[in-house]
Amino acid sequence: MKLEKQNMSLRHRIFLLLLAVGLASFIIAGAVSLAGMYAIRENIDKTGALLADNTASFTENFAEMQVKRRLSADAAATAKLIRHEMKTTMDDARYIAELMSKMLKHPEFYHPRRLLDPHTDVIPSGKAYVNFSRELVRQYGAGAYASEIALASNIADDLELLPEWYTAAFAGSVHGYLIAMDVTPDKSAKQFSPAFLESYDPRKMGWYKLAAEGNKPAFTGIYTDTNGTRCLTCVAPYYDAAGLAGVAGVDCNPEVLFRLTDNADTVDKLDQDQDITKAEQSRFLLDNATGSVIFSTFTDGPLAVPQSVSDLRQSPEKSIARAASAMVAGQKDVMLVTVGGEDYYLAFAPVDKPGWSYGILNNKRAVVYPAAYARDNVLSQMEGFADMLHSSFRSSLRWALLIFLLMLVPLFFVSSEVARRFVTPILTLVDGVKRIAQGNLDEKVDVRRTDELALLADSVNDMAGDLKKHIETLSKVTAEKERIATELSVATDIQEGMLPRNFGEIAQNKGFDLFATMAAAKEVGGDFYDFYMLDDRRLVITIADVSGKGVPAALFMVIAKTILKNSALSAGEEETFADVIRRANQQLCENNEEMLFVTVFFGVLDIRTGDFTYVNCGHNPPLLRQGTDGAFTYLRPAKKNLMMGVEEDLRFTQERLQMSPGSLLFCYTDGVTEAMNEAGEVYSEGQLQADLTGIPSGNGVPVADVLAALRKDITAHAGGAEQSDDITMLAIRYTG
Repeated sequence: MKLEKQNMSLRHRIFLLLLAVGLASFIIAGAVSLAGMYAIRENIDKTGALLADNTASFTENFAEMQVKRRLSADAAATAKLIRHEMKTTMDDARYIAELMSKMLKHPEFYHPRRLLDPHTDVIPSGKAYVNFSRELVRQYGAGAYASEIALASNIADDLELLPEWYTAAFAGSVHGYLIAMDVTPDKSAKQFSPAFLESYDPRKMGWYKLAAEGNKPAFTGIYTDTNGTRCLTCVAPYYDAAGLAGVAGVDCNPEVLFRLTDNADTVDKLDQDQDITKAEQSRFLLDNATGSVIFSTFTDGPLAVPQSVSDLRQSPEKSIARAASAMVAGQKDVMLVTVGGEDYYLAFAPVDKPGWSYGILNNKRAVVYPAAYARDNVLSQMEGFADMLHSSFRSSLRWALLIFLLMLVPLFFVSSEVARRFVTPILTLVDGVKRIAQGNLDEKVDVRRTDELALLADSVNDMAGDLKKHIETLSKVTAEKERIATELSVATDIQEGMLPRNFGEIAQNKGFDLFATMAAAKEVGGDFYDFYMLDDRRLVITIADVSGKGVPAALFMVIAKTILKNSALSAGEEETFADVIRRANQQLCENNEEMLFVTVFFGVLDIRTGDFTYVNCGHNPPLLRQGTDGAFTYLRPAKKNLMMGVEEDLRFTQERLQMSPGSLLFCYTDGVTEAMNEAGEVYSEGQLQADLTGIPSGNGVPVADVLAALRKDITAHAGGAEQSDDITMLAIRYTG
């Protein structure tokens, strides 16, 4: 009823206004004046819009031209910087090779010298040493090539004076000895693996063959060294009087080179007011040989560094594919590409050696922003002019009517006052809404009215309050999600750290080859594997799958892995491995209120005889290939055991088999056979058996390569389907 009264009050005011201006002469004069005023206003608006569009178009075209020019200059200059650094690196490698050649061809100018020996000495970071492996000593005899080594050791001072951005500098002889200098990341003493000291031979290395066979300086591809650092090596051959005497080279961290581009002041500052800053740009390096990104400031998306080689020329985004093709072809250009749904200007230039292309991007939205700003500014100025003209028309109309219609002075006064009182609260409301829209959510609009405008003002105030509460709530929710994501990331690192990775160490000279992988479907998973030696002749392998996924499964996985290993290591002489599993099952059932269970395949290999004893607790049957060739067959248990964690008093049956030399056992979890593609088709046991049989897996093929090839087949089957379960695989080859 209150609203109805307000509606009537508003209609009454309008009625009074119409009644006050009811005279025909005033209506005609006012209508003509208003029509002319609004016609002029409309023409001004059209002219202003046209002027704004023309200004924006000119500004955008000019900005685009300037940006392309600057980006092209930046890309070319930075590519030139990289080429210079690569040339410097090759010059350093060639310099070491020339010094080695000079010493070997003119020994009369040098005195014998002794360097540190990693077999007997501690090698500080940045100090040169000479390595002659024990295998080569046995082959050539102690003291072999001693005089040549003493002569070549004079290269040490030059190696140690090289810039610190080189992680290593070396000279590998045709006789098998190595003179090198290594810079460790933390400047600590260099640590050498037993394999290096035992059998390292530079002549077998890819970098040695690259320079020796090519007979000229060359770069290797980018690879990951033993410290987990991405590395690029430049090598050059050196000679003595008889011909090729060895290969010298330097290792460098290409990431350091890529970071140098951050400090390169290469932008052609033609207009300081519209200069492009490094913060507005993104950069990447493309390997021309593979079409894959090798370094990038992007952390995700198609231009980020991929986990494996990914050819940008095959990108589903056609603009990126076209640009990648031009970059690989060694062209220099500026192109428009789409990255993550946004348009970027991409400028690129070739880096001839070692065969890269450098690209730099700038967001188009940032480039055209001045054009949009100019358009809005012109429109604002034209609107202000139109408002001023409108005000002038009203003032002129009042004075004209005052002169010619003096009797209507009271009428005009009343009309003007009514209009003012009616418009003022609306303008107040508009100003308040603008301030709220600018982010001042504490702003309160007060129109000092009691009609519908007051209700509208109250609604605007309520909306601002609700919006402020919503923003505060959204901020809290976002912070909580970020905290959970951080904790899950830490949990993932912890879980990965619990799985053993010392495959080479445990298998060294023990008559077997072992490798395992685990890929969780979520941040953490319930699959795990384990391996360890019970004594000097018995190796334990375990693979298991906890029910469920996520954090509960991961916690139960930690408990199960710990209990199984402790039970095996603490087993008495009289206990069978079935007893070990039974005792572990009893411990798992204690306080298992969540009723979780785990399928387990537990096996023990006598590495001297090939005797293999195993217990399968409801787990997927492994695949076995006896001997060095033939097909894989499923190792299905004669008597099925239940999963662990189901019942406390379960008894388990163990089985045995004899593995002949060359035999390969493959264990896995159900994430392998149940991997689905986009059509919902599972990988299946049959396909697993067929693919595994078809993969080369003889004695010459490491089991790590076998697992990698099988994982590639599983990924190809899944296609674009999301991984639905943890995928864990373990393989062991008994070599006798």
